[in-house]
Amino acid sequence: MIRVSDIAVYLKCPMMCYFLNKGHNLVNEITPAYLERLILKEMALTYGDAFNALDKLSFLGDSLDRISDEIRIIYRTELSGIDARTLADSVSNVRSYLENICSNISSDDFYTSEIVDEPLLQSEKLGLSGSPDRLVKINGELVPSIIKTGNMPQSGVWSSDRLALTAYSILVEEKYNSSVEKGFVEYARWGKVREVLIKRHERRKVLTIRDRIKKIHEGFMPEKPKDAPCEHCGFTGICDVKSTLVSRFF
Repeated sequence: MIRVSDIAVYLKCPMMCYFLNKGHNLVNEITPAYLERLILKEMALTYGDAFNALDKLSFLGDSLDRISDEIRIIYRTELSGIDARTLADSVSNVRSYLENICSNISSDDFYTSEIVDEPLLQSEKLGLSGSPDRLVKINGELVPSIIKTGNMPQSGVWSSDRLALTAYSILVEEKYNSSVEKGFVEYARWGKVREVLIKRHERRKVLTIRDRIKKIHEGFMPEKPKDAPCEHCGFTGICDVKSTLVSRFF
């Protein structure tokens, strides 16, 4: 079963898919920036309730206080070695965003929609599975939404996010026998939401990448792309080995 998250990994570098499938663990370094992204992810899950609060800024501040107390419980494995000072600094950084977040969510119709938490979506037929951050009910239909804690492009959304939404849309369509024409990307650092139209050529690309990942799972080693993000990769130490089994289907 190919996961939607595998597609995101493949887009970074197909070799990462190969090593993960071989059982190697990709360990994220717990930097203040990484911790900040975890906090922002939890904060974004409260924006809908903040939208309905009389004092939105106070609600967000209270939510951040609660999350700062609970984050070690939620991410127990990832944050097992984090020190109190690093956590406090990351919380302080997120607090500096709250006023801007409050302003943005106050004017976004997205938060007037019914938001539904969604369990795992899985298709045996497509060999694809994944969990969007939530589903949003619009005109009686469910559409996927994903939360991103990194940079926001000046316009639109990143291509990897567009493909992830397309993959989730395909899964939603199969489970609910519906037609999904759009999805949403929530940029947690700003409280901004951008709508994404689901396009035919991106549906085709999702299925093509799924098939390529299947071949990787069958043992083929892909070529490393010239623009691979090696400086940020945890597999650098084992990726230098050249293989005579490199596939040519990429």
